[in-house]
Amino acid sequence: MIDAKIWRNLVRSGISATALMAGSQAIAQTAASQSEQPNPGSTIQSGPGQSGDATTSATADGDIVVRGVRGSLLRSIDTKRDASTIVDAISAEELGKFPNRNVAEALSNIPGVTVGRDGRGEGRSVTVRGLGENFALTTLNGRVLPTDGPDRSFAFDVLPSEVISGAEIQKAAQASQLEGSIGGNIDLRTARPFDHRGFHAAGSLEGQYNQFAEKGGIKASGVVSTTFANDTMGFLISGTYNKYKFRTDNLGEYSSNDIYDIVTGPGGQRSVVNAPDGGGVIEPYFYSVGYVQGERQRWGGSTAYQWKPSDSFELRVDGIYSNYTDTEHNHRVSVGLTPFDNDGNVRYDLNNVKIDKNKVLTNYTVNDATIDVLSTDEPRNSVTYQVGGHIDWKPLSNLKVAADVSYGKASDNTGGQNRFVVAGIPGSRAQVATRDGGLPDLILTIPNADGTVTNRTLDQAGNQDLRVHYIGIQGQNISDRSTSAKLDLVYEADNGLLRSIAFGGAYTDRKKTVDVIDNQYTTANNFGGYPFPFSAIGANVVQAPEFTNILPNLSGNFPRSIPKFDINTYLSSLSKAENNPNVINPNTGQPYPTGYATQQIVPDQLASYAITEKTWNAYAQINVGGDNWKGDFGLRYVNTTVNSLGYGASVRSYVVVGVGTANVVFNPIAPITGGGSYQRLLPSANFSYDIARGFRVRLAASQALSRPTFGELSSAKDYSAAQSNTPVVTDAGNPNLKPVSADQADISFEYYPNRRLALTLAGFYKHLTNFVTTQAVAFNLVPTNQVAGAPASFPFTELTYVNGDSATVYGIEAGGQYFLDNGLGFQANATYNRSRAKREGLPTTDLQDAVPFSANAKIFYEKHGINASVSYQYQSSFTSSQYSYINTLAIKQRPYHELASSISYDILPQLTIYVQGSNLLDSATQRYSTYSNVPAFYEYTGRAFFFGVRARL
Repeated sequence: MIDAKIWRNLVRSGISATALMAGSQAIAQTAASQSEQPNPGSTIQSGPGQSGDATTSATADGDIVVRGVRGSLLRSIDTKRDASTIVDAISAEELGKFPNRNVAEALSNIPGVTVGRDGRGEGRSVTVRGLGENFALTTLNGRVLPTDGPDRSFAFDVLPSEVISGAEIQKAAQASQLEGSIGGNIDLRTARPFDHRGFHAAGSLEGQYNQFAEKGGIKASGVVSTTFANDTMGFLISGTYNKYKFRTDNLGEYSSNDIYDIVTGPGGQRSVVNAPDGGGVIEPYFYSVGYVQGERQRWGGSTAYQWKPSDSFELRVDGIYSNYTDTEHNHRVSVGLTPFDNDGNVRYDLNNVKIDKNKVLTNYTVNDATIDVLSTDEPRNSVTYQVGGHIDWKPLSNLKVAADVSYGKASDNTGGQNRFVVAGIPGSRAQVATRDGGLPDLILTIPNADGTVTNRTLDQAGNQDLRVHYIGIQGQNISDRSTSAKLDLVYEADNGLLRSIAFGGAYTDRKKTVDVIDNQYTTANNFGGYPFPFSAIGANVVQAPEFTNILPNLSGNFPRSIPKFDINTYLSSLSKAENNPNVINPNTGQPYPTGYATQQIVPDQLASYAITEKTWNAYAQINVGGDNWKGDFGLRYVNTTVNSLGYGASVRSYVVVGVGTANVVFNPIAPITGGGSYQRLLPSANFSYDIARGFRVRLAASQALSRPTFGELSSAKDYSAAQSNTPVVTDAGNPNLKPVSADQADISFEYYPNRRLALTLAGFYKHLTNFVTTQAVAFNLVPTNQVAGAPASFPFTELTYVNGDSATVYGIEAGGQYFLDNGLGFQANATYNRSRAKREGLPTTDLQDAVPFSANAKIFYEKHGINASVSYQYQSSFTSSQYSYINTLAIKQRPYHELASSISYDILPQLTIYVQGSNLLDSATQRYSTYSNVPAFYEYTGRAFFFGVRARL
């Protein structure tokens, strides 16, 4: 039996092997009393399986280090006892080994947390207690992390999991805590040398294989940590490299609309009429399927230096760097299925159209359809880094001072690198039949050389069939810079009920810049309209289908193989059209001139913006307590100023050419500036009471805020949709938006009668106001210099952001864990979440991304050098978006099941081999627009397997 003193020293030194916290709510340090010890005053005692097996080892000082899930959960229970608020946590199983392969997916094992995947199967974002990714604040070592996207939500896939030693989600607010989240504050922690005193090193080498892509990858990582000068100084450095290939099959687009209706006249004859206000039959603008092939490369590292010359002073300097590159090539077929052609002629065979009771068009044939073959390049070049310094100083026996400064930057420079290139086959035929719960049948027939349509299939298409069309080249250069400083002071009164007074303040200066570079207004439509096939210029562009099994896990008769083309070959071939008498520009009646095929990629100011946000805040918090209770109450004052720079160009002239086309001339682009400010006073209170030994109840109440996204604060206005005769002004932001506010309350029960068993039950309630929503404002567009004979004005709609909607979220979280003497252990948790969002003029719906029910379960075995586990995650159906292309139809996601397993064996105490598998149920992500025969999204990635070796010193 290992005595309590040794375990207390173990936890104080921070030698932690904590793993997934799927069930118990491990409580971390509060902001008012941060320290290097994960759990000061810990009284962890030995429990089942903690000594004498392969999951334990000894340090040079004789301390026992417990690796694996079991030791993690035992220490988490003790951490929970000493906490003053509600926090869930996960930690590395050992130095350099995070529980999951992805930080977001690891967080999803915490009650109330669900993961959002990036469209390629990898976890990228998290939702906490039913509130979307923009309602969570992500910090690193207590500092706000910049993001590489246009909004505030942090993309967890940019961080290698090996450089993260732990993550904590604080679900109940404290005055001493940084504001900015309603769902929860997510604080990631990098490893520090004082976590593992002495010299330590660990490394791993791994192979990866994706069963669907039939391709693999490699990962290598390592970390070295040492302390010296009598353990008063320490240095740690870690690094990792990962590269792998993948394939994803998907439903590229199914953009439903209800702006056309099919009516039956007195004589029984059917016709198509416009329904501009909606309410018509439900059918898609476009329907496309295809596949994505790509390669991802991720490398980065962290470093930390600590100096603690005495018990009253400590200096810490740390930093993190991540470089993430994602290269994706998307190939798919797409067909427009609206009832009219460009000349206004009806394309449907109206005699054979079928419509169900929900007005969904279920069976129909589209004649004179254009089949588009698309190829896209979708790169991502993300660089994220942050450096910071922290001082803990105790100038007096009853006064603690903590000072922190940091600078961070995230960028994603892909301006002008995202390419969307289209070639098409006009005069084709499409036959559609919807399927409940699946993708609609789509039978495509391409024309013969004489223009007749008989039985030629898409996979037979060649250079003589595919005609040049749209060349869209775009991309964003995104930069997010964050500078912050923070000062916290704690005066320890220890006077009766008054334990301490915490007060301090912080300053954050953040600037988000989004610069768009594209060819939208220059050369994107130079060859629009399918003017000639590739064969007319003697170009060999079209390639035979690469796959014949697109979406193999789905039944249905839709394209399983599609021709493809390489974008570079496509673009380079167009120079053969210049000065070529065999191909004539239909707009001029002349051959294309020299240089016409050269793409002009220029800055697009209309889509660009810059937001500067400066925040000052101050707080005071009183901490109280008695023999069997403790609590805190306080106020936090927030003062935020926003400055916004965007651009706009009013319309000079507007001439409608046909359905979906207009000739638009814009006035010169001009800057649009704006801004706003707001002040808030946020109260909070936390209380915990020990009802009996091992049985604790917690209560919390607070007001919180979540700031608008940066895109919503942009002052830009974009009239470009007018070019397709779409009367909408988009990107009309509102820099004077106020934050979303929330009144929230929590209750939590914790029961841990012994070291084998822990049970938790928590309830929460949140009422949100000032919800940011989109409002459509009607106005008349008046061109400033209209063409003679054209209308003087046009009815338009401006889509802008306003505060006003409200929402309510409440739920219950339950979790438990149990250990046996024979090495077996169990974890489980479940969360029930209920949300309702009120939207002006629209039906009340569930809140976006709020999963009504989720559950996690894990069984593991750790003994005799074997570490094996099987874990299962479940997410019920939920509202992915409150509206689709049709405002009255919410997008729902079907239930998702995830099964993963791993097994490892310690060949030596310092050497482990392992095998892991993910998505073993071969699950896919599927969404639909309210009705099961109106699909919205489908993605299939297949199973993945990992095998490797891990060594430690």
